[in-house]
Amino acid sequence: MKQAPSRTLRKRERTRKELVSAAETLVAQHGLDALSIDEITEAADVAKGTFYTHFSDKADLAAAIGDCIRVELEERVAIANRGIGDAAIRLANGLATFLVFAIDQPLRARALIRLTQRLVDPEMPVNAGIRGDVTVGVNTKRFWASSIDAAVVSLLGIAVASVMHLTGPHPIAEPHLFARQALATALVAVGLKQSEAERLAKSAVENRRAG
Repeated sequence: MKQAPSRTLRKRERTRKELVSAAETLVAQHGLDALSIDEITEAADVAKGTFYTHFSDKADLAAAIGDCIRVELEERVAIANRGIGDAAIRLANGLATFLVFAIDQPLRARALIRLTQRLVDPEMPVNAGIRGDVTVGVNTKRFWASSIDAAVVSLLGIAVASVMHLTGPHPIAEPHLFARQALATALVAVGLKQSEAERLAKSAVENRRAG
């Protein structure tokens, strides 16, 4: 039987999570460069020395924040696409998960964008899922693209710009409708007909919204 973590380890993990959570909000609002470690520890209500128990510097903390949010999103996408083989549905579910996450948790979505280096690089591990779906779609003639890289960059560009708009300072009257429109536009960009793109986009966004 696996031994339960000790009280000390549980406390250490809670403190680390508190630092990450506090920093997520501050980074989303102000950016990493503008923050001091004092501001982060004050927001987390811990001593400055505690910060260095968990992280070597701000860059180390930033990586932890980005990884935490990214892993959560990847898990959501994996659940949404479980048992689905159609590349178009998989792509719609993946992008819809990101867009609805931005609507529900705008600060965390913005933090992810701020902290993930080379976010629109098609070769980055963080983009392996979307690259895989695009590759399958092109190989099965479900999608059209002049190149896999061009398609991935185009889709990521639409997704990231849409998230920035959804999490921006000016409220959107119907954010889920905008998410559907952005997603449909992305699907048309890889060759789907408008009617199918709109149908898949509506289904994907509404299912994520309900979930």
